[in-house]
Amino acid sequence: MTECTFCELIKRKANVLFENEKISLMLSPEPATPGHLIILPKKHATILEQVPDYTVKEMFIHANKASTALFETLGAQGTNILIQNGEPSGQRHNHVMLHIIPRFENDKLNLGWQPKKISEDEMSTVELKIKQETGAVGSFEKEKEKPIEITKPKEITKEDYRVKHLKRIP
Repeated sequence: MTECTFCELIKRKANVLFENEKISLMLSPEPATPGHLIILPKKHATILEQVPDYTVKEMFIHANKASTALFETLGAQGTNILIQNGEPSGQRHNHVMLHIIPRFENDKLNLGWQPKKISEDEMSTVELKIKQETGAVGSFEKEKEKPIEITKPKEITKEDYRVKHLKRIP
């Protein structure tokens, strides 16, 4: 199996601006605009559905903070936060990533689309199909809890003046 390009970038810490145990935030090696950032899960996943909920949560929390940083440091006038999930959506790499793209007036980047006309019947049919599969949307995959370490209280070997003060007779 060939190594994932983005797993390699994470290992080399290439252009990494922030990382923790779950994610890496880095400058995009293929930027749409100056300051284009990407957030990747450190554990390899090809599409978003393979990423644990708690990691997705972490990705979006940091996307919000990174977006704020782009406004404050580069003077961005807006941001697009998006995921290309699967080849038909434009995903070109086999590692899921969250893009934070700073936007500027007249940057000539077009991420818009023409809305399609859909009949009420077709909209209802689609709604019913999707509703059947989204019953568990409210559930959340929690991170496995780490065992609590219990340490022995430190024994005081000599008399502490603070304790002696409390036992003082007036």
